[in-house]
Amino acid sequence: MQTKDSPFFMTRTLRTLLYALLLLPLGLFAQGVNDAILNSQALYEGTSRSMAMGNATGALGGDATATCINPAGMGLYRAQEFTFTTGLQHALVQSSYYGSSQSDSRMRMTIPSLGVVFAPRFSNYEAVRYIQFGIGLTRINDFNFNSIARGLNPNNSMVDAFLQTVNGIGQLFDPSTNVSDYLSDNYPYDLSPAWETYLFDQYTDSLGNIYYDSPVPPGNVNQQNSISSKGRADEWTFALSTNMYDKLFIGASFGLSHLKRSSARKYTETPGDDKDPSTLFETWDYTEVLGDTAWGVNGKLGVIYYPTSWLRIGVAWHSRTLYTFGETWSTEISTALKDSPDGTPYHRRLSPLFYQTYDFRTPHTFIGSVAFIIGQRGVITTDVEYMDYGTSRFTSYEYSFDDVNNGIKNILKPTCNIRIGTEWRVRQFFLRCGAAYYGSPYGFGEDYGSVKKFALGLGYATSPSVSWDFAYELTECTTGYTPYSYFEEDQNVAGEVVQHLWRNKLMVTLKFRIE
Repeated sequence: MQTKDSPFFMTRTLRTLLYALLLLPLGLFAQGVNDAILNSQALYEGTSRSMAMGNATGALGGDATATCINPAGMGLYRAQEFTFTTGLQHALVQSSYYGSSQSDSRMRMTIPSLGVVFAPRFSNYEAVRYIQFGIGLTRINDFNFNSIARGLNPNNSMVDAFLQTVNGIGQLFDPSTNVSDYLSDNYPYDLSPAWETYLFDQYTDSLGNIYYDSPVPPGNVNQQNSISSKGRADEWTFALSTNMYDKLFIGASFGLSHLKRSSARKYTETPGDDKDPSTLFETWDYTEVLGDTAWGVNGKLGVIYYPTSWLRIGVAWHSRTLYTFGETWSTEISTALKDSPDGTPYHRRLSPLFYQTYDFRTPHTFIGSVAFIIGQRGVITTDVEYMDYGTSRFTSYEYSFDDVNNGIKNILKPTCNIRIGTEWRVRQFFLRCGAAYYGSPYGFGEDYGSVKKFALGLGYATSPSVSWDFAYELTECTTGYTPYSYFEEDQNVAGEVVQHLWRNKLMVTLKFRIE
């Protein structure tokens, strides 16, 4: 029976914007390496101040997003504070496929951060000066984008991939086999709807041998792949911290993560030359719809230390996030043929709705941070994160993920994420700039799948208790995927879609402080 590990249970190459983003960025369906990347990535958004500084706030503290990165950062609060962040984001994806370039975009409003911190004074003379408690919501990944790719494939069709699988199934060449029942029982999401819509059919040659063929030719077909992805990953952080001698800050937090995304992919083929009288089909398309919802838990520990008045050093550890997923998945194939065996040119078949639950655990993360304080005028700060994507794992009571987990272990490697930012005060204004590089999940020295960010920002204090922060952030990454897999001599020779993502964000944060 076909499972989600089989070649035609279409892997979610759609999710890689990115790898993720943005990442994916950008990939297709079912658990695999790309899902491990997207589920594990933390591409922090947060407050406008933190975002404008590249989120390099692990040693700086005093910010709702800093608490998500290093819970010791909350120890710098000496007053109650409430923050709310909102803004607009625009995602543009440019796709190249067989020499043709297409672009699509999506704009939406977002709320990447809100938080509240309570900071009662504990003592003026004892070691513990303040104890803080805070609750914050931080966006850690965004899956919203549209993309479209089209091109003329001179070499093969997705139907060739279907036929390649069919030709490897011995039962289908036994005259006693009921093909419809066999495919419905074993391949209900791809081969069965393709068979029922006459995308391929069974024939007998002059010697009585059974073979399978399709009205879609092996090449010279226009192919279009449209993807619409929605969703986000957020983390609720419940943190407790303390301030000791105004030099040592210690914090711990409990994180409740929520991930939700939905993806729809429509793949369409039309004749390369629709005026060719030998062409036997008008068009056909294959649609996949997937929905994921997950809740996860994690823990974080952090320390910030002031060895001198101009230097802050921070370290933090993030445990694995333990997610439990619920997933739905369905497919549909429709065809328009010029000479259908049943005399009807149009056919459409829906697959059953598939539902499953499974667990996923992300890698541990280790963060080292340094901030240089330049009097009352400015600060320069940097964070370095280390994580090993190869240690992420899928588990389930219903399905074996051994092959997927072995692939993750062999393909994904350790990497580092680097964030750097600066802030300068000019009277009641704060000028900020930052950048971040999230390393490739495929290891050091690789650039494929990496994510780059650049940001600018401005802060303005209207009063001692109210301030406004503004930020602009540009995110960029390049990824790719193949719409299907077709093998010759053990090599996938299907064409690759190369995708370049730009995500622009304009954010504003309102901050209230109660002394």
